[in-house]
Amino acid sequence: MVPLRILSGLWIVGLLSATRLAAADAQQCVSDNNDGVDLRAKHKLLASRQAYRECVADPGCPSVVLAECETALSELKTAIPTLLISVLDEQRHDVVAATLQVDGRSVALDGQPLELDPGPYELVATGQETSTSMQVVAVENEANRQVELVLKAPQPSIPEPGQGPGSQRELELATSSPHSRVPGYVLGGVGAVAAASFAYFAITGHSGFNQLEQCKPNCSRSDVRDVRTEYLVADVSLGVSVLALAAAGYLLLRGVPERPVASGSVSLDVVAAPQTAGLSLRWVE
Repeated sequence: MVPLRILSGLWIVGLLSATRLAAADAQQCVSDNNDGVDLRAKHKLLASRQAYRECVADPGCPSVVLAECETALSELKTAIPTLLISVLDEQRHDVVAATLQVDGRSVALDGQPLELDPGPYELVATGQETSTSMQVVAVENEANRQVELVLKAPQPSIPEPGQGPGSQRELELATSSPHSRVPGYVLGGVGAVAAASFAYFAITGHSGFNQLEQCKPNCSRSDVRDVRTEYLVADVSLGVSVLALAAAGYLLLRGVPERPVASGSVSLDVVAAPQTAGLSLRWVE
């Protein structure tokens, strides 16, 4: 028979070993609980939940610590924010073949809520030919927030010069500015003023000529010179009027390329002096 003293010693050794194992389990459980508290304070809710789960799963966890871990897990169920993300086309239909990345991490588009830690995130959805991105902020205690990313159809590109038949001409037509009628209107106004000048000096010259008929042969040289000058200015005005009106009609019917028109006005001067006459057109800024 085994001596009683030996049996007592074996029983004491077994009891000490069991006590040590229980103490080790309790120490790990307390450590998991502490980790959960620290991670929760840093808003790392997903990692905090995992620590509390390990605490609850420990069979040797003391009842006091176990109760704390269970309470924390219950609170995290509503604290962890969740997003319901969908990728749509411009007609608001689901894009089946789309992919989704959250901060560079691929996420399945399966219609299930996406759990995230509180904070900002970049969502990038990619289709067959286009992609779109969105910045969102996950807020604690916000559940099943609806987030929609819309993929727009790719825009047609303008062909570069030299690509395809007639592409250069099409690009020139697409980028050329519309025609302006301003030069034609200006010349038309010049023609009208010149026509009025012709009518005035022609009538004045004719009136002076009638006076010369009455005073000849005793008319003064200055009177004769004035009548000649008036007839000369009338002839010049008539020529300018015909040319300006013809040019205005050509430009208004055909059109010319648009050019920047400086702000200002047209100045028309009729020059009449002894032995000379003329019409001067100036652009005054």
